[in-house]
Amino acid sequence: MIYAITFRAMGCRVEIKLDAPDGDAILAGMPAKFDALEDCLSRFRPDSELMRLNAQAGAWVAVSDVLFNNIHAAKHMARLTDGLFNPLVLPALVANGYDRSFESLRPHSEAPARPALDWRTIELDFASQQVRLPAGGAIDLGGSAKGWSAQRIAAELAAYNPCLVNIGGDVAVRGAPEGLPGWQIDIADPTSSDNLGAVWLHDAAIVTSGVDYRRWTGADGQTRHHIINPVTGMPAETDLLTATIIHPDAATAEAYAKAVLLKGSETGLAWLDERWHAAGLIVRQDGAVVATTDFVNYLREGIPQ
Repeated sequence: MIYAITFRAMGCRVEIKLDAPDGDAILAGMPAKFDALEDCLSRFRPDSELMRLNAQAGAWVAVSDVLFNNIHAAKHMARLTDGLFNPLVLPALVANGYDRSFESLRPHSEAPARPALDWRTIELDFASQQVRLPAGGAIDLGGSAKGWSAQRIAAELAAYNPCLVNIGGDVAVRGAPEGLPGWQIDIADPTSSDNLGAVWLHDAAIVTSGVDYRRWTGADGQTRHHIINPVTGMPAETDLLTATIIHPDAATAEAYAKAVLLKGSETGLAWLDERWHAAGLIVRQDGAVVATTDFVNYLREGIPQ
């Protein structure tokens, strides 16, 4: 029997499903587990471990396993995307007015654009589990922590039985419910209330990111969104609305989605086609839908007859 739980965490809706006889008892502890993750990783909790680290930029700071592993993963994502994913983007987000949780945003004066510092200036000492951020730098893990958390929780629940973890569109699945080839994941159409299709996944991740949500109006009346170009420090100028990526790792899928959004439709999909074991589908601003061959195969072959 498949048990499910939904709740709010990490600024979004979380849905977790577990195909196990005692699934309800196991899932009952999930809200507390996510609360602990936010205490560590959230930039919207002033006393979180992440924000305490940001306040000590320039100094070596001993951190927990969770924060160290997240920062290590974020640096790896930056390396995979040649810096298009950059965890040091927090000052740019704040300068653009995204200085509080999205539901609390109000138009107010922004600061001048602040390009992100070089991600390679984040230093990690594996022996002592310490981190040193560059002076004046600050990390936002919003672009990778959801994927990392989905991956981690799914791995923990897989010890019981097949599971699905969906953190605001960052989905990690393990195994398949009895009698099915995988977990059915609908691909939303950002231009309507319909779906573009569905894929069936097992032991994989699928992530959708876009400029169609988390938008706000600045004090100058201009619309802004949360996909920041780390080079300019401003919201990305792109011909895309959304990018959906399938990959074995949810954090990597998150980083690839952002890179494709920043690169744009033509360059982005060509770049994605060269990545190992990645498949992507994009929706352009003009409503056109384009997918890599591997993603089309998921759509064609993944739905049971």
